[in-house]
Amino acid sequence: MLNFWKNFRAATLGLAACLAAVSTGCGFFPPLNQCSNSSGCTTSTDFMYVANTSNTTASPPSIAGFSLTTTTIAATSTTAATTTLSLATTPGSAYSLGYIPAAMAINPANSFLYVASSTGGIYLYAINSNGSITVQNNGTAVASGFIASSLQVDTTGGYLIVSGASLSTTNAVVYVYSIASTTGLLTATGHLTVSKPGASNRLAIAANDVNVFLTLGTGGTEAFTFASTTGALTDVGNLATLAATNADQDVTTNPTGTFAFVTETGTAGVRVLTIGSNGGLTEVSGSPFAAGTGPTGILVDSSGSYVYVTNRTDNTVSGFVLAANGTLTEITGSPFSTGTTPIDIAEDASGKYVGVVCNGGGQDLEVYSFDATTLGKLDAAANATTGTDPTLAIAIAATH
Repeated sequence: MLNFWKNFRAATLGLAACLAAVSTGCGFFPPLNQCSNSSGCTTSTDFMYVANTSNTTASPPSIAGFSLTTTTIAATSTTAATTTLSLATTPGSAYSLGYIPAAMAINPANSFLYVASSTGGIYLYAINSNGSITVQNNGTAVASGFIASSLQVDTTGGYLIVSGASLSTTNAVVYVYSIASTTGLLTATGHLTVSKPGASNRLAIAANDVNVFLTLGTGGTEAFTFASTTGALTDVGNLATLAATNADQDVTTNPTGTFAFVTETGTAGVRVLTIGSNGGLTEVSGSPFAAGTGPTGILVDSSGSYVYVTNRTDNTVSGFVLAANGTLTEITGSPFSTGTTPIDIAEDASGKYVGVVCNGGGQDLEVYSFDATTLGKLDAAANATTGTDPTLAIAIAATH
């Protein structure tokens, strides 16, 4: 499937992307049925969600939902294939919250959205077939007792792993919860306090569901192994920052679980590390690779071919081709312009689009398509506000 999308990107020379004009204040606008009179025409819809942290009367904290509907018309003897994107808000968006969100995660079945509160607790929402969300558990937190900074669901959908700070300690703590498949409710299975001092930033679960990594700011990056049969975490060790004043921000892995990628301020770049059999990290030759100023969010695309880094100070996204040995080579045209202070990044389920949220607005959500001729290059496809500006968007989550 990954090769299919890679080939799709190269083959659709007639790629065109357009934005169906929307604003989150105007409700849901379903895309036009462009296939009604066309043969060889298909549509598909995926969803993205943006967490807004603004806490004013005009712009309360919220989750904004968006549908990304792709209409593809096959090539004929006289016309080239075309692909059109329609970006629209989901019914009821933006969804007001009684707390300020800090992070989000979606389970592999795309049935549940978990949202962490910056003041403590995790809240659960059901994702409906039209992309709207419905709060669960009577609006009460499904987990509490900590302040979460990041959360991820493993590939089986059986566990939610959460990083944050305990209410009784300043060290980072990683919590593991089993997920009830039908309700999405959480049951605590254990937690582990990280011995290395450092503020909890973001975590990643590798596709093998064995390796887990957590960035700790100036404390570097902590590596763990995870036993999905028991939910137990084991602390493997720490990768220090390249300089004492540097800070590790985000971490991810490639689809095969061979490399970990860490954005580190101070280096203005991304570190690429080989994941050992025991979960330990070893820097590849040439790492770190230069990105822009203030590297923050990081994404490896679903094909495992490209790496993207949001540069929150430069207001850009750096794009790289990932070689088999872990070397990164900047994509032609990189860096790509964004709104102000791009802070998080995600790829949609189709593998056709990348969404970037910008904490400083203008626009809050930027959506890019993959260029048809320069593989890996990002082309501006659509954008939208995610509420009444300033929304202070902080995180993005996409259906898988």
